Amino acid sequence: MVERAVADNWLTKRMMRLTHFEKWMMDRPQRVQRAEREALALFEHISLPPQPHCLEIGCGHGIVTRLLVERFGAQVMATDLDPAQLALAREGLADIDENVEFRVADAREMPFDEAQFDGVFSFGVLHHVPGGWRGAVAETARVLGPGGWFVFTDLVLAPGAGRVVQWLLPRLDPLEETALHACLTAHGLRLVHYEHNADPWRAIMRWCTAAAQKT
Repeated sequence: MVERAVADNWLTKRMMRLTHFEKWMMDRPQRVQRAEREALALFEHISLPPQPHCLEIGCGHGIVTRLLVERFGAQVMATDLDPAQLALAREGLADIDENVEFRVADAREMPFDEAQFDGVFSFGVLHHVPGGWRGAVAETARVLGPGGWFVFTDLVLAPGAGRVVQWLLPRLDPLEETALHACLTAHGLRLVHYEHNADPWRAIMRWCTAAAQKT
């Protein structure tokens, strides 16, 4: 478990919890469909054992959790930092609750044993943990078994923009693309698939989809 030396500041606490507007954005049919497409596309890059044990970080309403159960017959630990969001997920996944356990959890301090899961799934979560995303990656590697998969999507800063933010806010440690790749490697997570969007904002922000395997 990762130990934090200091308590979270106001900015970190604010970014780690979605506002009502952000929740509304996430729940829009277009966003739900996009998440489903991204998850299914990423599933093509991984290989899980029969009835795998999986963890979803920041499960939201449980879109990816449902896909894991339906696609792989997975037993899923669905976690979220927000108890209210977790309650909505529990309600929405009531028909498959025999395959899902729900728990409030911080991605930086996961209450799970080492090598407990065959796959960890995180969709748009890491950029909500300013200054703590490295801890979330480290914890992901810790709870994954050998050969396990870290499958994720996220909003990352392009390298140039990341250097500017780091210079202006040196304590923030933003989720920057090159730093993310290096952190994955440092924790024994080998990228098997990685791509980012090609929209006009790619020089500043990039939406990436990735699958990394624990070596």
